[in-house]
Amino acid sequence: MNKTQLENLIERMNTPPEPEIRVSREMESWKAKREAEKLSDTALLPILEQIIDEHRGESDGEREVRRSARFIYAKILSNNFDEKGFLFLLNELFTETDYWTIGSILTSIWFLDIPQDTKLSPLLNFAETANRENLRMILNILIEYKKKGNKDAISAYPEIYKKVLNKSVPLKQAVIDILQNRGIKSKADLDKQTDEDGAALYEDLKAGVLEEYNITYKKLVSLLNKLVK
Repeated sequence: MNKTQLENLIERMNTPPEPEIRVSREMESWKAKREAEKLSDTALLPILEQIIDEHRGESDGEREVRRSARFIYAKILSNNFDEKGFLFLLNELFTETDYWTIGSILTSIWFLDIPQDTKLSPLLNFAETANRENLRMILNILIEYKKKGNKDAISAYPEIYKKVLNKSVPLKQAVIDILQNRGIKSKADLDKQTDEDGAALYEDLKAGVLEEYNITYKKLVSLLNKLVK
């Protein structure tokens, strides 16, 4: 696959929802993402880095290209781990200011099968100034990496765990933070979520609200309905 083919794949991943299609698996964007998930050639990583660097603007379109390129990048790492590529993805956390974009980077590295000796320095440096929801995501990432025996994750987990516990905020604000992190400001934004995005949002709400505040699912839905109109 060359650069033109990668750019075409990214464009298809960002195809707007087709109103006449109601089943996710029939949407062009869904098909393109499934295609991206099968890639494993690490020779594509430098090309994706170039595409990301060529779309550093702050417009929604530029961000979408970066997010999709990083999605592909992470799937390649998932299928064929490359330590240099992993560090590139971690360092991307410092290039973004948008909540949703940062969240997508953290989500993309969450379940990577990393070796025991892989260094997590960029991720841990980012955690020092991360907001509450990103910090919780980092904690969940460390939990997964601990299971794989990663030494940095094992060492850093206790301190990050304490930071998360000490950052208590009101329930309503916790939900707002998660929604903002996912780029959701209205009911229309919520309705546009794909099955994959919806599942990721639920996991965020489950960890950051249902479990932490010990509320019922019914109460969470009621609160969401009040906040998202």
